[in-house]
Amino acid sequence: MDVKLKTLTEEDMGILHYWLCRKHVKEFFGDPLEWITEITNNRVNVSWIHYFIAIADRTPIGFIQYYETNKAPEGIWSDEPEGTVGIDYLIGDESFLLRGYGNEIVRETICKIRQTNKHRFVIADPDIKNPASVSVLINNGFIIQKSGLFKLIL
Repeated sequence: MDVKLKTLTEEDMGILHYWLCRKHVKEFFGDPLEWITEITNNRVNVSWIHYFIAIADRTPIGFIQYYETNKAPEGIWSDEPEGTVGIDYLIGDESFLLRGYGNEIVRETICKIRQTNKHRFVIADPDIKNPASVSVLINNGFIIQKSGLFKLIL
């Protein structure tokens, strides 16, 4: 299984919107239009959020973002130390669910974050009702914290 990440472009916004509207994604991500509006505004105006499309066998299968928690709006991540990034991810194409691709997407993202040499921690706050997402984090070395966040020390 070979997953690559490519920087999200304007051409990817249609498929991302489609994925965000899918029942298995919307259940955990909420309002697709809020996400699309936020990403559209941030993609060109903000340097502390990085957006990617995950590609497997030349097929777009998912989305992942990482962001500097100290620059993000107030949230569960706000008490994290400087040098922390948060991640959010999804597999949009149902045919790639529960086949290990989530592990690969997160692994590739961690590699990308490490290469920046800017960050010390990666956090995620998956919905506990999404055991597949929780497993992905645990498989990639994240440990649940008292706050409920999952954290990886780089």
